[in-house]
Amino acid sequence: MDLLYNNKSIPVTTTKNKDILKYQFQKLYYAIIVKNCNRYSTIAHKQRVDVVLTDDNLCIVSFKKDMHENTFYEDKSATTAIVLPPDYFKDIEINKKFILKEADKKERMPKELLTKNQ
Repeated sequence: MDLLYNNKSIPVTTTKNKDILKYQFQKLYYAIIVKNCNRYSTIAHKQRVDVVLTDDNLCIVSFKKDMHENTFYEDKSATTAIVLPPDYFKDIEINKKFILKEADKKERMPKELLTKNQ
């Protein structure tokens, strides 16, 4: 699945597990959507991240860019947290919407494999 915003996309994983706030990762290469979550903490992170808080329709309620470790961010009106690699989407604006799109398997395959299989 991909997360789209202003014609740019990034692979995404979705979870309802709020323990993701405790996960440690060295480097984030994809987006993480945490449902039923209106806050995010970077206590255990080694990398800075961007955090976007949205409503149920993935409409942006608030965001914090370049969160360093030991930072907490919350918005009581949000229902979903999206964790992104730092500065991946440069032009995030409140009230704009993210779109979830099923990834096409051909898009994921390297071009050299696509030409061999066709």
